[in-house]
Amino acid sequence: MKVYRLAWVTGLAGLPLSHYWLVAQVEPFYSSIYCFLWWSYIFVVDFAVYRLRGHSLLRDQPGEFLFLAVWSVPVWLVFELANLRLQNWYYVMSPHGFSWATLYLLLAFATVLPGIFETASLVLALMQKFLPGGAIRGRPFAVGRLNLSLQLALGVAMLALMLLFPKHCFCLVWGFAYFLTDPVCYWVRRAEKNHTGRSLLGQLAAGDNTRLVALLLAGFICGGLWEAWNLGARTKWIYSVPFFDELKLGEMPLLGFLGFPPFALECYAMVNFLSLFRDGRNWELTAPENRGHRGMSTRGVVLAAVLLPLGILCASAAITIGGKTVASYATPLDWYFSQELGQQGVQVLQETGALQGNQFLKLKERPPAIDPALFARMRLVAGMGELKGMGLENALALEKLGITAVEDLARQSPDELFLRLRASNQNVRPEEVKIWIREAKRRRG
Repeated sequence: MKVYRLAWVTGLAGLPLSHYWLVAQVEPFYSSIYCFLWWSYIFVVDFAVYRLRGHSLLRDQPGEFLFLAVWSVPVWLVFELANLRLQNWYYVMSPHGFSWATLYLLLAFATVLPGIFETASLVLALMQKFLPGGAIRGRPFAVGRLNLSLQLALGVAMLALMLLFPKHCFCLVWGFAYFLTDPVCYWVRRAEKNHTGRSLLGQLAAGDNTRLVALLLAGFICGGLWEAWNLGARTKWIYSVPFFDELKLGEMPLLGFLGFPPFALECYAMVNFLSLFRDGRNWELTAPENRGHRGMSTRGVVLAAVLLPLGILCASAAITIGGKTVASYATPLDWYFSQELGQQGVQVLQETGALQGNQFLKLKERPPAIDPALFARMRLVAGMGELKGMGLENALALEKLGITAVEDLARQSPDELFLRLRASNQNVRPEEVKIWIREAKRRRG
């Protein structure tokens, strides 16, 4: 069976299966559900595009598909680096252990560009099938040097304001990269005769609004799926956006959904910018058209040699350091209770597949090898640790403060508890404490 057919079959079977694993919380899939859901979705959408068009990215240009998956990591890390300043989202219940955590992060981040562009391809295929003429035409407009300069200046200003005033200008992260890269792509295409580099600005100047609409819709669709699948996941992200943190749909503040469409435009512009270093090779061109270009130039090879290892290093650092973007880890119980459990107790948990807190809570009976008092304590700690991404480390910190049950946590004042945790040298965010208490009240009620 050819690779693309295997991917299609995997996606068609994996998408419903992944939803079952998510709802039923079946391990080990549940804790890694993001990767299962998104790779299945990408393969299914690629199959749908093929059925509509007779060709698809994965089937006809697997090299371009791989390019998007690989470069998806450093592209997304641009926004992770911005978030170090903005602190608009953080991750909870991140995989435990450097190797597995890094692998999971790379596999997860690698879905961003394929997810958006496969969705955009599906939207374009539907437009071509159902719209008169298969395109959305608009009024062409002239793009001059002043216009390009103003757009570049806007991108620089957005970046500067975002970094200087993160509390009030955080929303500019969803747009700055477009204005920094798309005008460059347009300028290079005009400056170099017969250059096949692409730009959204060039398409709009020609009166073609088709891809603009397709990308905006793709961003909105992917954003909806990101948030829908994130809602019930164990390993997930949580937003801490100033001013709008209380009014949410799922985990996302309502106005935050407006950021997904421009994010898709940013991704498109950044990939077109990368194409400038590949002699114009691009995922939107056909295979024969791409074969007409030399491929990656010397400057492109240098860029890849610098950015890719840097991206992997940043990804690894985000997991290992974790103080800025990772709030809790899916640490196994034996990491904290190995001495009390002893070798027999740890072995029993391994044999029953109950090393993780959510698995341990499913045990219907106490294993004889575990002391009754220890078993009861571990159930309390595990129950608290699974409270919306709290994690065992934070649950044990609450235990030291005398908060051992959901009922105890529900009675706490968020501000006072935050101060008590920080006084005990526990590195937590005020938003985390508010979420724990809110979730405890919800469960109690």
